[in-house]
Amino acid sequence: MRKPLNYRKRIYYILFFLVMFFLCSCKSDKPKEILSHEQMEHVLIEIHVVDGTLTDKMMVPDTMFKYGNAQYMQIFKQQNIDSGAFKKSFKYYTNRPDELFEIYDKVIADIKVRVDSATKVKEKRQKAELARQMKENERIAKRAADSIARLNKAKADSLHKKTEEKKGAGKNKLRKDKNVIPRK
Repeated sequence: MRKPLNYRKRIYYILFFLVMFFLCSCKSDKPKEILSHEQMEHVLIEIHVVDGTLTDKMMVPDTMFKYGNAQYMQIFKQQNIDSGAFKKSFKYYTNRPDELFEIYDKVIADIKVRVDSATKVKEKRQKAELARQMKENERIAKRAADSIARLNKAKADSLHKKTEEKKGAGKNKLRKDKNVIPRK
């Protein structure tokens, strides 16, 4: 004869099978060829950096193909992916906006750090260039002041010589006049 299961055991068995059923049915719907969040972040950061460098190019119909295509392929090569995997991954994440927003929050933060550091480097270079220009201007001003001082000294010397010549010429004139016999 069979023993009846007590009521608690039945509930535990039912709960056990329900949990197993839900765990088995909760299969990940993320395909294997989809990039992970970290890979997608790195690729998107590099793509946006390339996009930023392309903004200073003249925009004609073939600009993206001419300048950007090779750079994008280089990014994919560095990340060991192909453009098809990126497209599939991007489409996958665009259908899941919550995940895409998480990825883009990190992308924006990284790009902001890069921009801030580039701005600091640019400011440092500008300060160094300004200091160099100021030194150059001081050197030029000193050279000009020295030239003006030399010119003024030369003028003063030549004026002094002229006045000495005039004084000397006047004395000789007086001496000649002394030799002259006065008329009666």
